[in-house]
Amino acid sequence: MRVSDAERAETAQVLANALAEGRLDAAETDERLAACWAAKYEHELAELTVDLPRPAPTPVPVADRRPATSGIWSGPLLVHTGIAALISTLLIARWATMPDFVGRPGFAGPPPFVDHADFFWPIFPIIWLALSVLVHYGIRARNRRAQRYGD
Repeated sequence: MRVSDAERAETAQVLANALAEGRLDAAETDERLAACWAAKYEHELAELTVDLPRPAPTPVPVADRRPATSGIWSGPLLVHTGIAALISTLLIARWATMPDFVGRPGFAGPPPFVDHADFFWPIFPIIWLALSVLVHYGIRARNRRAQRYGD
């Protein structure tokens, strides 16, 4: 199989390291580097480093299990809070821009639990949205506490 420039550069680096470690002398390194840059196939590159020790693989750092933004107010809870705030804002805007139909033909009037047409009805869905965010926050806090203390 043909080799790429990156593979040639990698082999050249191995040869340069061998020179720095004293495993090869300057003349032999020059010969091998010339052959390295002239190589077209994998077996030609392999022959240049067959008598050199393989470098130890570099250890891959173990990633932290928690994401970088692992605070309680991140990810799903932040999205949930934003959606709840958006819905609350839209409900309030709808309530503020509702036309006053009182006195027009065909208007049955406000619901029976409302004394007047200016009743702030968005409070009920806003309370439910706020409760859902608080429950979500409580669940995340409990899970985080369990993760931290191994419960």
